[in-house]
Amino acid sequence: MKKMLTAGTAALMALTLAACSSSNSASASSTAAASTAAASASASAAATVGEYTIYNATNDSVTGLYLYPTDATDKGTNLAGEKGLSNAHAAYATYDAGDKASSTKLTLEFTTKGGYTGTFTTLSIETAPITLIAEDAKTGATAIKFGANPATYTVKNSTGEEVKSLYLYPTGSSDKGENRVGDAAKADGQTVITLDAVPAGLISADGKLGTFTIEFTTASGYTGTFTTLSYETAPIYLIAADAKTGATEISFKDPAAK
Repeated sequence: MKKMLTAGTAALMALTLAACSSSNSASASSTAAASTAAASASASAAATVGEYTIYNATNDSVTGLYLYPTDATDKGTNLAGEKGLSNAHAAYATYDAGDKASSTKLTLEFTTKGGYTGTFTTLSIETAPITLIAEDAKTGATAIKFGANPATYTVKNSTGEEVKSLYLYPTGSSDKGENRVGDAAKADGQTVITLDAVPAGLISADGKLGTFTIEFTTASGYTGTFTTLSYETAPIYLIAADAKTGATEISFKDPAAK
């Protein structure tokens, strides 16, 4: 009887061990499957489209701007456009590398109106701000640096009265943001508005860089709006209704200057 119990116990232990082994094997398989799925998801999430916000800090107008695969002979479209990319302005470009993203290197090439040329040949598929720098500002061999170039607007109140509100926001947005009037509230006062980088709201759904609206209202109720302000560094004068020489209520030149 004792032998039978011992044999039975041994058989039960063998079944238990087998079950544990089977359970561990299933757990290992599940873990492996989960790891494979995670790796697959990670690969799928890898960027296939490069997105580049390009800032001109060359101190000159850029007349030629190209983004193309480093091994290509066709440079593609001139991203500077017919009018060129003015100094202290910005542009936005994308490149879809598809399933070759991990092995693709791009060349970013530019030429200024003065004939200065810069080339960077090892740009990865990524999302990055890139600044084109002036020749005398280079600290190494390359003519670009990774980082944004700020936009600065020096806004002066030339309306002759108190300005109650001043807003700067992407054209078409329903959110005007904060009142930026500051010291420009008083007649002949001024305020400086600095944007560290192109805000996401300025890039449209079709991948184009939009414009800002600058809007102000005076104590008398006079309102001025300008809807095509670029991302740039510029002086802006808020002018009185009787000082307007065109359709807009702002000027990029001092209205008092002769």
